[in-house]
Parts: sequence; C-alpha cells; structure tokens
Amino acid sequence: GKRSISPTPTPGTQTDGSDAAAAEENTEPSASVSAPVGDDAVRAAAASIRIAPVSGTAIMDYSVDQLAYNPTTRDWRTHDGVDLTAAVGEQVKAACAGTVSAVYDDELLGTTVVIAHADGYATHYANLAAAPTVHAGDTVAAGDVIGAVGETALLESGEEPHLHFAVYAAGAPVDPA
Repeated sequence: GKRSISPTPTPGTQTDGSDAAAAEENTEPSASVSAPVGDDAVRAAAASIRIAPVSGTAIMDYSVDQLAYNPTTRDWRTHDGVDLTAAVGEQVKAACAGTVSAVYDDELLGTTVVIAHADGYATHYANLAAAPTVHAGDTVAAGDVIGAVGETALLESGEEPHLHFAVYAAGAPVDPA
C-alpha cells in the first residue's frame, strides 16, 4: 500500500498544517513491483495501437446521418469516411494492426486497401496510388506503410489530393474520429 511521508519540523519552528497537506502528495511507490511483461501481453498491447494513416487534416468529415455536399458531383450524399489531405505520393500507414482482407480498384473511390482487425473492425483506405505495397493476406502492424496517396477516386476528384479513410464495425460505417 501507499504510506505518506510526514515532514519532520525543524527544531524551533511551528507548522500550520500546510506542510502536512503538501506531504500527503509525496508517496512511496507501492511495495508490489510488476513482473516483467510477457510477449503475449506486448503483442496484445501493440495490436491496440492506433495512429493517423496520413499527416493531413480533414477536408470532408464523416457524415452518414445527414447529406454532405460533394464538390465533384455537385450534389448531396452521405460520406462513410473522412477525407484527409495529403500530397500525392505521401505514404499511407495502417492505422492499427490487422490482416489485409482486400486490395481492389473501386469504380468510385479508386484503389482501395481493406484491413480486418481482431476487434471486429475494418479500416478502408481509398484513393491510393494504383499499386499498394500490400496484398490480401498480409499481416500489418500499426504504422506499416500500405501504399501511397494517389488520384484514383473518380467520385472525389474535385477535391485536393487526399486519403479517403473509413472505419467499419460489423459491416456498418462508424465515425473514424
């Protein structure tokens, strides 16, 4: 358990209790020391790491409950992900660990990589350059490069260069924020 360290007053001085309150914040470490973390625990912790797939900011937010204006098609529609600004050729990184479940060319969103995660989620990375660096079946860690930003998304070609990033849970889109 924790125990407080009480200050010893200097001989001839009076304390008003404020020193005791300050001393309450100083505690010794718990007597129990954690055992070294095993490989399984490290792997489990690493699998839960989440990072931004590119360095840019959102230019189009997630919007499935209300329509958002699409500057390319000049109409209103839902948007199942978030568009993150990025230079053409910028590396795209896996947001968290998983297994690449698909790599394909989507008619509207362009070259797409889908990564399945152990927690039942899947992340989708679209508008990639034509040749991603991963293939279906590859295992990736958070931060592994999976491709580069391209200009393959016909549906979003009216926007500045970006990554279309979407997250799905049990097949339904969820807000990646």
